[in-house]
Amino acid sequence: MESDEESDDDKPLQGIDDVLVSIHTHYPAMEFPQYADKLKDHGILYLVTAEFFSIQFYEEKIGMSEGAVYTFYTSVHKAHMKGEHTKTRRRAKRKRKARVQSNDEDEENIHTLE
Repeated sequence: MESDEESDDDKPLQGIDDVLVSIHTHYPAMEFPQYADKLKDHGILYLVTAEFFSIQFYEEKIGMSEGAVYTFYTSVHKAHMKGEHTKTRRRAKRKRKARVQSNDEDEENIHTLE
């Protein structure tokens, strides 16, 4: 049986371009796609990576305004938490399914023995 980490790898990571476009659709005046190259230059290629940098980093190194930073940071955090919540639900569903299958097999074995 594969581990939770292995099975979570089958879902593609959310790329930073997709993150920026998603935020841009909600806040077009902030023009988030303009930051794509600078983020990539600093090795921020995926949502999961963007979560670990500080607000100060985004202001000083990427050049985001204070308003843009807070919008970006909040959006990244929410998207990351949503992804984690989805993973948790998926794991719980697999565990329930495995438990039901195990119970079904036990019942079949009991009937076979009788």
